[in-house]
Amino acid sequence: MFLVITNVRNRVELVRRPVRRAVCAALLAACASGLPPQVSLAAAQEKSKAPAEIDFMGHPITPDRGVYVVTKDLNVRDAPETAGKKVGSFQEGERIAVIGKAKGSWMAVKAEGKNLGFVYGPVLMPLIDAVLKEPLVGAVSIKGGTCAYRMVFEGESPIEGQMFNSIDYRTVLECQRSGRSYAFEMPLFITEGPYNGGTRSIYQIGMDVLELAQEYERVFSTNLLFDAEKGQVRLDSVSVDKYLDAGDKNAKAKKATDQVESVAGALAAALDIAVRGWSSAFWRDLGKALGAPSGG
Repeated sequence: MFLVITNVRNRVELVRRPVRRAVCAALLAACASGLPPQVSLAAAQEKSKAPAEIDFMGHPITPDRGVYVVTKDLNVRDAPETAGKKVGSFQEGERIAVIGKAKGSWMAVKAEGKNLGFVYGPVLMPLIDAVLKEPLVGAVSIKGGTCAYRMVFEGESPIEGQMFNSIDYRTVLECQRSGRSYAFEMPLFITEGPYNGGTRSIYQIGMDVLELAQEYERVFSTNLLFDAEKGQVRLDSVSVDKYLDAGDKNAKAKKATDQVESVAGALAAALDIAVRGWSSAFWRDLGKALGAPSGG
């Protein structure tokens, strides 16, 4: 089950939308041609080129750019210490641009393009830009076949009780398994803020298979965690145990991808882990729901 919410949108409708076969056919052709998932390394490369230390308002900082949300009212000071002169303030819920880390737990911030001062880091929550401007296309090898996918950004949804949104995607899958075809759409999301509302850069990725709804607003969900600092994605939980392969069920806390360096890479890795982990019972019941011939 979700760690933050039971349903990100709070308005999901259990309506089976038709999958366009032409889109799926093109998807399979693209994957067969060997086109890789669109994983941008620009952010990682830019970070590796950044100088170890720069001057900011007379104080050394280590460059580390990012957007954060303020979790409680705080003051901005002209030095990275509580004795520094107050030069401004931010209110709870505001988003600020951090450009680097100073000594201790202090961070250097800018506002309207100008250097502003230093704020106390522990009251800031890191956000990620999880909006992909281009579709993410790829394929996952599964037991007895392959799943081709195309993921497209749909919008952002507020999360009840949180200061950040979920970034929503529509994923079209065309799978071939043991001689059977499965074509379906799946809503997928990633949170732009830490899944537990904390200050660690760990974000939740979730996906729902609407065809396998147990009841209204209770669908089969696969949830994963993206640790941006470690560059890893791992399986966290599923809402229906029988739909997770027994081997993955025993090792889910340890199962993680190799280093990923972007949100696109994290989304591709999450889909890979999820689809590979779905059990024979999942494929059997999905086939029944789709009207496909029975089988595991």
